Order: sequence, then C-alpha cells, then structure tokens
Amino acid sequence: MKGNSHYFVSLLLFFLSACGVGSIYNPSYYSETALGEDLFRVTFQGGSAPVTGDLCLLRCAEVTLESKKNFFQVVDSESGNSIRSFPSHYPFHRHQIHEGAFVDDLQFVTKTIRMSEEKPKVGFAYNASNIKSSLVRKYKINLNK
Repeated sequence: MKGNSHYFVSLLLFFLSACGVGSIYNPSYYSETALGEDLFRVTFQGGSAPVTGDLCLLRCAEVTLESKKNFFQVVDSESGNSIRSFPSHYPFHRHQIHEGAFVDDLQFVTKTIRMSEEKPKVGFAYNASNIKSSLVRKYKINLNK
C-alpha cells in the first residue's frame, strides 16, 4: 500500500508541474486574424495580468516572424474580461440541484499590429526577435512542445 501511495503522489506532482505558463500557451488560448496586407489582430485569452498581456505580445512577435517580417507596431490595443458559462449540477442549498451555470471570468488582450521588414521611421516599433526571446526566457516557455 505504501508503494501505491508514493506512486500516486508522484503522478499527482507530475501533472501539477505541467500546469505552468508553458502549458497554457497553446492554440486554444490565442487567435489571429489577417485584416489586410501586413495588418493582423491578435488575441490572447486566459491567465492573469500582466501574463495575459505579455503572452499576447509574444504571439504578436511570432505572427510577425512567421510573416517573414522583423518589426511590428501596435496600432490598437484592448483588454478586458470575457465571461464564459458552463452548466453545472453541483448541489447547493440543502442538497437541491442547481441548474444554473457556473461563470468563468477570463482575461483577454487584443492587439492590432502592423508588421514591417524595416524599423519604421515614425512611431515606436517592437523588434519581434527580441520580444520573443525575452518573453520565452522570462516565462520559461518551451515552444518545442
């Protein structure tokens, strides 16, 4: 029995260790939409401030590099919370069945970016390679998963 409990604890620790920032950075949490030539709208949903904003910025850098560009400018940005509900049959109040929905409050950040090969002469521009390497290092994200 003692061996089984050690196995269970080891297995539980393994699964909990996989729940870091690196594991939430996957396609189910971000999206991008091409709005025109070199213009994209990038959204990251989940996490908490400032992580959500940083991961949106990371995705902006990746979209820029995937488009064979080196720099991007944020031309519009918004952030907030979106409410997602899901059904529940969890017993509340004297064992009555609650048929309403639980509510999950998810943070999101959306940035509209303009990409370019050269650093723009006007306005602030991010170097996509620098942003990507800095944020991957900061959050210890393994992008090879």
